[in-house]
Amino acid sequence: CSILVSLSLSAQQQSAMRINEYLVTNTNDFQDDFGQQNAWIELFNTSYGTVDIAGCYLSTDPNNLTMYMIPKGDVLTKVQPRQHILFWADGIANRGTFHLGFTLDGARELIFTAADGRTVIDRVEFPALEPNKSYGRKMDGEGSASELGAFYTSYRNSLKDAEAKAD
Repeated sequence: CSILVSLSLSAQQQSAMRINEYLVTNTNDFQDDFGQQNAWIELFNTSYGTVDIAGCYLSTDPNNLTMYMIPKGDVLTKVQPRQHILFWADGIANRGTFHLGFTLDGARELIFTAADGRTVIDRVEFPALEPNKSYGRKMDGEGSASELGAFYTSYRNSLKDAEAKAD
């Protein structure tokens, strides 16, 4: 009985995750841990509890929701309350937990799926984007996605907007 409660709680927590921001063509600035400039996807934990996303999936294909399974056993897949986590869409999954086995080239949507491989937790569609322009939610985890322009991964999106207005 306690196993069912634990699984249910885990699924509820995973539903607190949102695709928060993403960049399809990165040629100017932000580099991964291998010194490469690649597309990236930022997820945000909207809850006030830690969420373990191990076993969940990221995809760009609605007909294949399980394109990339977030590996189990990495303590870094436990996303702290109201925090961000970044994945590199470089097509080189063997570089580690946060390097996806697909790219965003030609993609028109992102899908975050629960560990059951069927339940879509979050999905965003997007148009063709200019190089080095991110797309995401104006307020972290809230509302629909739109072009954000400048990007600062792991910072609150609302701060980006405030900084732009100040400039």
